[in-house]
Amino acid sequence: MKIAVLGTGAMGARMAARLVATDGFEVTVWNRSAGRTADLEAAGATVAATPAEAVFGADVALAMLRDDDASRQVWLGDDGALAALPQAAVALECSTITPAWARELAAAADALGVRLLDAPLSGSTPQAEAGALIFFVGGDADALATAQPVLDVVGGATHHLGSSGAGAQLKLATNALLATQVAAVGEIVAMLQGSGLDAAQAVEVLASTPVMSTAAAGAARNVAVGKFPLAFALELAVKDLEYARRDAASRRPERLPLLDAVTERYRAAVEAGLAQENFTAVAKLYGTED
Repeated sequence: MKIAVLGTGAMGARMAARLVATDGFEVTVWNRSAGRTADLEAAGATVAATPAEAVFGADVALAMLRDDDASRQVWLGDDGALAALPQAAVALECSTITPAWARELAAAADALGVRLLDAPLSGSTPQAEAGALIFFVGGDADALATAQPVLDVVGGATHHLGSSGAGAQLKLATNALLATQVAAVGEIVAMLQGSGLDAAQAVEVLASTPVMSTAAAGAARNVAVGKFPLAFALELAVKDLEYARRDAASRRPERLPLLDAVTERYRAAVEAGLAQENFTAVAKLYGTED
C-alpha cells in the first residue's frame, strides 16, 4: 500500500514514523521545511519535493497541517496534491480545519474522482508515538474502509460521524472543551494558591474525584508546580477556538458566552507574549494581572 504523508511537524512526523516501520506500507513524505524529513528518510521513507510528487501513485494520502490556509495550499495550490492523486485514491485531511473548508475540499476531491475524508484526531505526541490517536471521521464509509489500515497503525480508535465536515465539527468541539477546562484549571489553581492550602496536594485530591477529567487533572498538576511542557502551542488553541466560534455562528443566531469568554482569555495570553508556549500557559495570566 502506497502512503503519502503531507506535513511532518511534531504530529505528522510521528505518524509517518509508525507507517514507515510497518510492513506492507511504502511511505513518501513531504514537508515545507525539508530538514524535518531527514530522520524519516533515514528510516526508509522517500522524500518528495512537492505535495504533487509525494502523492503520485498513492493509495492513501494523509495531511497533517496547521490550518485552513495551509491545507488549501497543499491540496489545491501550485504543485498541489489533490489533482495529482490517482482516481479512487483516498485523501485523509487530519488537520484541525473548519467544517466549511472540509466540505469544500471534499467537493473538489469528488470532482476529480478522489475520495476525501476529514479525519482530525484527538491526542498529542505521546499518543502519536504509541499509535493511540483517536480519529473523528466525516465522509464516505467505503472510503473509510479503504483508509482504515492506515488509521489502525497510527490510531487506537476511529469514529465515523457522518458526511463531510462531521469529523471537523467534533474536533473543534473537543478542542473547545479542552481549552475551557484548562482555562478553568488556571483559575482554580490560582484560587487555591491564595487560600492557604497546598495547591499541588489539593489538585491531587480533586483529581481523585469524578469532577475532574483526566486532561484537566494533567494540566492542573503541571500548573500547580509551574511546569508548562510544550505539546500544543497556545496560538493554535486560539486558532481552534476561533474556528469553533465561526462554525457555531454559521448555524445558530444566539451567542455562546462561555466560548466567547474562553477565547478572549486565550487571546489575552497571546497578547501577553505566551503564543509559543504550551496552551496551559494561559494560567500564567494570573501572575501578570492585578
